[in-house]
Amino acid sequence: MASRTPAPLIAPIFLAVFSLGVLGTDRSAAADLASLAQQPLGQGEEFKPVSEAALNTAAAKLRSTLGSLESLLARSPSGAEWKRYLDWPALSAQAEGGKAADPAVLRRLQKLLDSGENGLEMHQFVAVRRAVTAYAEAAEAAKSPEAQATYNQRLEKLAAAVAAGAATGTSESLDPVGPLLGKLTDSGQGAATVARVRNAVNRPNLYLDIDESLLGSAVNRVVDQYAPVNDVVLGTRVRGTGHTTGFVLLDLVPSLNSAIVDLTLDATNHSNTRSSKGPVTVHTRGTTKVGARKRIIVDDQRFTSLPASASASTRTETAGIGVKSKFAKNMIRKMASRKIAEIRPQAEAISERRAQDRVRQQFEEQTAGAITKASSDYQSKFRQPLMARGWYPEMLHMSTDSSRLSVVARKSLSDQIAAFTAPPAVDPDAVMAARIHETLANNAAEITLGGRTITQQFVEEQIKKNNAKLPEALGNDPDQPPWSITFAKRNPVELDADDSRVKFTVRGSRFTSGDREFPAMDIWAAYRVEPGPGTVRLVRDGDVQIYPPGFVPGGAEKLTVAETSLRRILQKRFNKVFKEVVDVEPLKLPGELQSAGPLPMEQLVAQKDGWVAVGWRKKDPVVLSSEPTLAWIE
Repeated sequence: MASRTPAPLIAPIFLAVFSLGVLGTDRSAAADLASLAQQPLGQGEEFKPVSEAALNTAAAKLRSTLGSLESLLARSPSGAEWKRYLDWPALSAQAEGGKAADPAVLRRLQKLLDSGENGLEMHQFVAVRRAVTAYAEAAEAAKSPEAQATYNQRLEKLAAAVAAGAATGTSESLDPVGPLLGKLTDSGQGAATVARVRNAVNRPNLYLDIDESLLGSAVNRVVDQYAPVNDVVLGTRVRGTGHTTGFVLLDLVPSLNSAIVDLTLDATNHSNTRSSKGPVTVHTRGTTKVGARKRIIVDDQRFTSLPASASASTRTETAGIGVKSKFAKNMIRKMASRKIAEIRPQAEAISERRAQDRVRQQFEEQTAGAITKASSDYQSKFRQPLMARGWYPEMLHMSTDSSRLSVVARKSLSDQIAAFTAPPAVDPDAVMAARIHETLANNAAEITLGGRTITQQFVEEQIKKNNAKLPEALGNDPDQPPWSITFAKRNPVELDADDSRVKFTVRGSRFTSGDREFPAMDIWAAYRVEPGPGTVRLVRDGDVQIYPPGFVPGGAEKLTVAETSLRRILQKRFNKVFKEVVDVEPLKLPGELQSAGPLPMEQLVAQKDGWVAVGWRKKDPVVLSSEPTLAWIE
């Protein structure tokens, strides 16, 4: 049985889904935040001395991260220089154990790791920095005479931030919460309080829903194939033709703890055959119903599949009996008819088993390579790159019901918060919907860009490396020398959602233009979400704003000459970055889903609590292809 099935198409679908950018929502989040603000935080939780065992645990975490960093530096030509810069002997000494913990030394090492030097943004350095910071917090809680006062101050600040967040319903008011929770956790204090607050501000911040019809557009096919029949049944050669019609379909299987997809074949073959033995030739019409199933399972750890299963059911009838004999034709025909009736059940059973075995074998052969590759790609192109960048979600859950694949995720480190309210409803007409809380984008940006210096040369190299086109706003302006920006450590790039509005902010702690160096500036632009002609558009609300951090336009404070000069330089460049009107283009789908797109956007909702909901509809009704895709030998 030779065929070219569309089975391999199912394997890359999940990778395509994840390259775009979920499940039930928790409606109690807002109520939890409000009730939390009404209760005293930290009540009944006194300052707890940090044990030597806790310090040993912090030191062990540091040793673990130093091992990964040392492996990296051993492969690097500048590894020895990095070790000198980081004071490797001091790092190693502090990692020896809890008794060696010296808060002052750890804070000095933390500053070295947090200096903004290029390269320190690599995840191995970041892991060491976070381990050193946590160790320093634990050491100070164990040895500093100010530890208890610091604990009390943190509880007061945490209570104030929670109250402000409950009152305003915005992420901005909750901005101090993440760092405070991180410090309390690192210092081993207020475990119950930390858990209560996290329960309110650490909800999933990504929900992705994909309709079965969209996934099926890459797989669903009509089977319409003629093929020769050439077989031996009970010692008799059988020849003829067969016509197979049916469907190959993608079928989502309800599952709460993973995404399960079945690739199914449902087909019927109608055959006309002849077989000869002695003077007798028998013409037979046959009908064989064939089914096959290949199950694929995806969760947050792996992409796997189960062995293919198949079924076949054959029914035949005699269309005619020819006899090549000059004598006793009628008698020979009657004898042949009786013999055919006797062996028909056995012949049908043999045909069923053979058809079933061939279908199962072919499904395995046709899907094995693609599924093996997809499983490898799932690790190498999805999980590992996200882990390397520090983007892999702390919570990732997949599920399916009879009509959709859903992904729920939360990305927030120990010193960050996630969503604190339930997401908006999904547009029921959307074939794909994404609900993203602003904390997802902001947390990922802080992990990647916080304190990092980006130069024009670096951007151009990355664009060239990825065979992409350099945006005009980032290119070399002949009227301006090459530029660089050092991003702020906190909220370097920020998305701020409001009711039917979104605001984008870039925070730079240092800028250069040629040999000139400029101080910190915040650049932001606000957009109104408006329906456009057959699409959605973002309309900029006024000019791009560029001011020093904390500067109040129109106030008593005036800009310096250097700040005014920098504003002119940045205004020219960022007016190109933040265009006055942005018409949202239909979404182009990657890989095997490309034929289903581009998908027009039909929903873009922004809410004050930080949620942005986006929905895309089908471009046109999907018509199943009539291209022959399966060939059968019946």
